[in-house]
Amino acid sequence: MDEQTSEKRQSPAWGRLLLISVVALLVAGTGIVLLPRDSGTPPAVSFSESALADAFADTQGLRESAAGLMAAGGSGSQTPALDDAVTLLTTQSRALLPPSAAAAAISAASTASDKDDPSEDDAANQATPAAVVAGLTASGRQRLDDAREADGGIARLLAAVGSAQLLQGEKLAAVWQLPVPSPTSSGSAPATTPAVHQCPSISPTPDATAATTDAALAATVRSEQEAVYIYQVALKRLDAGATAQAAKDLAVHERLLQQAEALTRRNCGDVPTREAGYRLPAQFAEDPAAGLGALESDSLQGFGDLIALSTGETRGWATSGLLAAVRRSWHWGAALAALPGLDFDADDLPPLPTPAPS
Repeated sequence: MDEQTSEKRQSPAWGRLLLISVVALLVAGTGIVLLPRDSGTPPAVSFSESALADAFADTQGLRESAAGLMAAGGSGSQTPALDDAVTLLTTQSRALLPPSAAAAAISAASTASDKDDPSEDDAANQATPAAVVAGLTASGRQRLDDAREADGGIARLLAAVGSAQLLQGEKLAAVWQLPVPSPTSSGSAPATTPAVHQCPSISPTPDATAATTDAALAATVRSEQEAVYIYQVALKRLDAGATAQAAKDLAVHERLLQQAEALTRRNCGDVPTREAGYRLPAQFAEDPAAGLGALESDSLQGFGDLIALSTGETRGWATSGLLAAVRRSWHWGAALAALPGLDFDADDLPPLPTPAPS
């Protein structure tokens, strides 16, 4: 009797043990299914990240080539314009520097190709004026193409880099009397005027301080209205040699104004009304040409805002507009900025990674 009772008492323990074992197996099996597996495949890189990395690599390569050409001397390469190019490319490289993780990888990679490696020095020393001009031109065009597809802030940076590189290539080509590789970007305003979409009967007036496409378009319209007025005044004050170019630029601004107004309507925004007159640049009375250069330089910020805040057709129009405005500002004597359309302090940019000693 006692043995039977003992066996009955022991049977539930075995049952509980079996149940626990089954539950443990289920939990373990479920855990194996639910836990993410490391496939070893790195996460996909976005177009903007890839475009930024390519821009950094190309700009760094151009900087090394230009610096190598300066160090090598000869071939008429020792010019202030080449020194300006090295400075410009250095600033751009610092602005394009990837985030810390990528910068650490670049620094580690550069250790393997430290200056003790003669192949790097040879590549820099073998740079030619024609190669530097071609490299600047190709890189500038690629940056402008990528700016049309990248995310807002990166698009603005790429457009600034591309515009400056193209103009720097043209400056060096003029100094060295070299042809600019074709096809060249004219930098003129788009030939077509956007069609107007059907919009609601009432559209809100954009806040001038808001970071929206509407506000950026309205600011661009006002900038072009001001440019048309100031160029009209300048035509009466410039010398004969500058009048023809001013007349051409006036026609460009009149076309840009029409297109900016059309884009505003297409975006269902209200077109700002024209004012009776506008304030002339500070130096306009003494030097109308310098005043036009200041006018064109001041317009770059607005094109940069529009690039960052728009997409598609408007983004493409603003990108072309930025390049054209940089070219006009340079023609009228303004300095070529490393990042036209961006307000920045070079002291705030991160330093370039320094190769570790090999």
